Amino acid sequence: MTLTPLQQQPSLFGHTTARRSFAAMTTTLLISLLGASASLMSVSAQAAEEEYDLEATITKKGETNQNQVAFVPFAGDSTVSSLIENNLQATPLKITSQGLIGQPHSRDDLAVTLPAWQQLGIPYLVIGSSKQQGGNTSITFEVIEVAQGRIIKGTQMVQGVDKKAAANKAAGRIYELLTGKQIDLNARLVYVEEKGSGKSKTSSLILSDADGSNKRLLAQVIDAAIYSPAISPDGRFVAYSVQLKDNSANLWKQDLQTRQLTRLVDMKGSNLSPSFSPDGSKILFSSTVNGDSDIYRVSSQGGKAEQIISLPYDQLSPSYASNGSFVFVSDHASPNRPNIYRYSFSGSPVQISRGGYAANPSISPDGTKIGYLSGRSAAIMSSNGSNVANYGATGIDAAPKFSPTGERVVYSQGTKNSNLVIRYVDGGKTITLPTEGVAKFPVWVPSAQ
Repeated sequence: MTLTPLQQQPSLFGHTTARRSFAAMTTTLLISLLGASASLMSVSAQAAEEEYDLEATITKKGETNQNQVAFVPFAGDSTVSSLIENNLQATPLKITSQGLIGQPHSRDDLAVTLPAWQQLGIPYLVIGSSKQQGGNTSITFEVIEVAQGRIIKGTQMVQGVDKKAAANKAAGRIYELLTGKQIDLNARLVYVEEKGSGKSKTSSLILSDADGSNKRLLAQVIDAAIYSPAISPDGRFVAYSVQLKDNSANLWKQDLQTRQLTRLVDMKGSNLSPSFSPDGSKILFSSTVNGDSDIYRVSSQGGKAEQIISLPYDQLSPSYASNGSFVFVSDHASPNRPNIYRYSFSGSPVQISRGGYAANPSISPDGTKIGYLSGRSAAIMSSNGSNVANYGATGIDAAPKFSPTGERVVYSQGTKNSNLVIRYVDGGKTITLPTEGVAKFPVWVPSAQ
């Protein structure tokens, strides 16, 4: 079969301070590849060590408001301001843009009203403006610790050709200044979307922005199925399996920049669940080439695969951790009740999950959490196996996948006209993105920031 690719910081105011059965498919395939482009953006911090001489006297400090952050709508393009605010509203931060004191957009604007802001009792204030400059969107902003009258790490500037990408970048930087946690709000999604039934069924690999917009077709097969896409750490490559009518599955890799399509292994059986190593040089996958399902490793350039674990039971769904170890699934300890194990390429695998049904694991970038399928529910456990969160049944046995910085997860939900669901691990709003078919296997694509 041939697959053919197609086209301390400054003071502002003078203070220092399990295995599944696969449906039969025919071998009619059509693969299409569309190139993806990334907007070039830059971020800079200005006056990081400067001190400002504006004096303010606090006569009375009010009670701390339940809203942690006051967001003053930015001057300039209202769309940019709304994009930034909406991004922040979705996070675990408590954001308000109501009942504020005036409309300051810079430290100079804020000088006169600072004492009133301090009495308002909101700990943090975000002010800024945007403008179009030489074909770019330029966003300047400040995050202020109100009680101390202090700009956190100075005046910030973000620029980008794409307005939405620049706004996302700015919102991510604001979130980092407030929490100390990085977040990639320009990360995109890759997922499988299925439509139709029988011989007319299509399985498409879709790339989209994380708000569901800018959908692009990466690959499509007819009367076959695409399974388990995985993204390389640099966001350039996607590896996935194409399952055929005879239940065999071939493992492929696509270059999202050059459109090159590479078959990774020439092995019989079902070759499924690819996972890139932290440096992108290797790919783990499971294969039934010898009858049982075992875990293999191959160069990300393709070639001869080596078997990693030789045990008298099935091993499925390998997923690399950032430290080079990996987790996988096996039901050898309790038939039909799979558990999650960790393996470090030496010694014996160590069981992590604690009974029940645990499958389809993926590890957070910092290695402290594991997204997995708990029975029929999307769930998260700690790296030692204790439960962290259970998001409930998804209808299609979908496990959460962590974003590039680990702050968010995505999973699919629903058996007809499915949704993609995005959640912050620490709370915040649940974002639901409708799709045009049955959505499966969503994963994140890091941006080129």
